[in-house]
Amino acid sequence: MLTRRKFIGTTLVAGAALTASTQQGRPQPASKRTIVDAQVHFWKANSPDWAWDPGARPQLPEPFTIERALPMMDEAGVDRVVIVPPGLNNRNDYALEAARRYPNRFGIMAAFGWKTRNRRRCCRHGSSSRACSACA
Repeated sequence: MLTRRKFIGTTLVAGAALTASTQQGRPQPASKRTIVDAQVHFWKANSPDWAWDPGARPQLPEPFTIERALPMMDEAGVDRVVIVPPGLNNRNDYALEAARRYPNRFGIMAAFGWKTRNRRRCCRHGSSSRACSACA
């Protein structure tokens, strides 16, 4: 016959075993995880210094800049971002600028034309940089 003492003893042992096994399967605390947004487009306003290709239109009417992204990343808890140039022109320099200024926050997946012979040259002004390793 099951006594109260055996029931409580068995329940405590089973509870301890379940607690130990579920703690191993718990996700890491948020403070230990690195959150990476895998695709963000940065662009400057259309200007003679940073001209867009004819007919190109950005996702938003106003530029999405480095300075605009950083507070949004902080607010959302995003640690790092992979910048993908938006296709408004065939340039990677603004993405490279972001990675140079904030190397622990930004990395780059550089864009280049299919007919580009030397793709590394497409990452000009930083082809040896760690931030532009996707260009290799």
